[in-house]
Amino acid sequence: MSILASFSAKAAHLIGGEISYNCEGNNLYTISLRIYRDCAGGGAAFDNSAAVAIYDINGSLITQLNIQQGPVLSLNNNLTSDPCVTVPPNLCVEYTDYIDTVTLAPIFGGYTLVHQRCCRNAIIGNVVNPGSIGNTYSITIPSMDTTCNSSPQITQPLDNVICLNRPANIDIQVTESDGDSLSFELCQIFSGGGQGGGGCNSVIPNPPCPPPFTSVAFAAPYTFLNPIPSAQPFTVNPVTGRLSGTPAQLGIYVAGICISEWRNGQRLSTVRLDYQFAVSNCIQNVISDMKTPLEEPQILCDGLTVQFENETQNANSVLWNFGDLSTNADTSSANTPQYTYPAPGTYMVTLIANPGQQCSDTTVAPFVVKPGVAPEIIWDGVPCFEVQNLQFEAFGNLPPNARYRWDFGGDALLPRFDAFSVFGLSWATPGIKPVSLTVFWDSCSVTVTDTIEITEDSTYVDAGPDTTIARGEFAPLQSTYAASYYWYASVPVKFDNPFARYPRAEIRDEDDTVTFYVRVTDIYGCQGTDSMQVFVLSDRNVAVYNIITPNGDGLNDFFDLSPLRLNGNCNLEVFNRWGSPVYSTNSYKNDWEGVDDDGKPLADGTYYYVVKCGEVVESTGPISILRYR
Repeated sequence: MSILASFSAKAAHLIGGEISYNCEGNNLYTISLRIYRDCAGGGAAFDNSAAVAIYDINGSLITQLNIQQGPVLSLNNNLTSDPCVTVPPNLCVEYTDYIDTVTLAPIFGGYTLVHQRCCRNAIIGNVVNPGSIGNTYSITIPSMDTTCNSSPQITQPLDNVICLNRPANIDIQVTESDGDSLSFELCQIFSGGGQGGGGCNSVIPNPPCPPPFTSVAFAAPYTFLNPIPSAQPFTVNPVTGRLSGTPAQLGIYVAGICISEWRNGQRLSTVRLDYQFAVSNCIQNVISDMKTPLEEPQILCDGLTVQFENETQNANSVLWNFGDLSTNADTSSANTPQYTYPAPGTYMVTLIANPGQQCSDTTVAPFVVKPGVAPEIIWDGVPCFEVQNLQFEAFGNLPPNARYRWDFGGDALLPRFDAFSVFGLSWATPGIKPVSLTVFWDSCSVTVTDTIEITEDSTYVDAGPDTTIARGEFAPLQSTYAASYYWYASVPVKFDNPFARYPRAEIRDEDDTVTFYVRVTDIYGCQGTDSMQVFVLSDRNVAVYNIITPNGDGLNDFFDLSPLRLNGNCNLEVFNRWGSPVYSTNSYKNDWEGVDDDGKPLADGTYYYVVKCGEVVESTGPISILRYR
């Protein structure tokens, strides 16, 4: 213990580690503890041996391993995750492995393996008092591990340097010998050991303390889920294990990455990597590249306006010069800029990657700019279903070598046609029809769309209001003005002239309600239809008051048929103006107050009633509901 205490003053350079195991069979496990240290600041060397305590589910110490240190290895300064950058030379990280074997029989609740050591690097920027706390590295062996489970193994140390303002994509290299599935996530890390005082606060607790462990306190605004300053939080792909993000601030930051193994939906073990990252200014090597018309001719399809696409690799800034010699304002630092040229011509476009920086590259490409193409759709004709025969034509700024394709939809009599203009077009059904025109030239194409409404029976016509006549009178008919007229009725009638604007019609004695229709044609050939009803009154109808005001004032609230002096049970049926029944009763008692069959009030307006006693129609006619006068 005195040796451990004398070492504590030099131990504040630990920067990470993890513990894992591999089952060799016959309950024999190989325990692997990897420790990382900062070797640039003259800190202490690795411990000659590392204590690993093994606890059961109740926190009882089963045994303790004192594992001898293995060879010390250095992380090189070439980032495996970013081969186009060079890490600053003043960074130094070393690691060593402590490996031993132990025999552990399967037990209920499994085992927890723990190593604890103080202290962390004092310059960590996202942890509260980092120099006064240490590390806890732990892992569990599953309960009743009769299948000889092995935990995931991190095969290669992660890059511990990420470059300021540069996207980082660090792959975590892991193997899983049992074929179990793996998941990755950012996770909490634990402190372990302290600056002295004995027990769990010792620099090197002996034995390492059992769970539960104390979580590392992150300094606001950092958390274990957001450990590194960035515009968007760093993430770990849960399937591939790729750590991604763009650091926004220089400094030293610690993070936890958990790799869990799963079998049949159950988590078996978790390797918890406690790791320190240095955000540094990296020296970048980049390649300038842009998409050119030779690669993609469609770049020049928008006329004088060109949308440029940057394909530069590993650059944090670019500078475009669009080669417009008529101005000095033809530059942009945008990644994918757009520029409008003053006239057609050939322009030499220059792209500088990381302009003014040590790692820079330049590329130049010619862009032959042509006038823009802006087609429009124009049409002529009568868009009613009865006529159609429409003409469509392309219009606008069109190239001389253009080809045209029209698409009028599946129910057009000519669904698709390749020509500048189309004549005699019709559709099989009325409705709103899509029309598209595609113009092709060089390697380019542009499509414009429109719609046209083909209407049916759309010409305005008014057959006048419904009316009531006495038996034997002619029905007076009238229509709004049109080029031609045709009258017909719901039952046989006798017209004096069915093609007149103001015909008269004679109704048969057996008919008491007749619907008259007029179909008109306008000067273009489009048609429209309207209808009206004529009610024929018998002598008894004149005694019926055909207006009710069911507003609850006690006056005229009910449809009173008592003047008819009906004999026996008589039926009352009420219809709306379209002939749909809205109310009926088999034994009318002068108690209808303007409601439908469900007892709900009908809207104010004119309705039509029929009173039948047996098979005899005793009375018919209009009945008006007026609740508010």
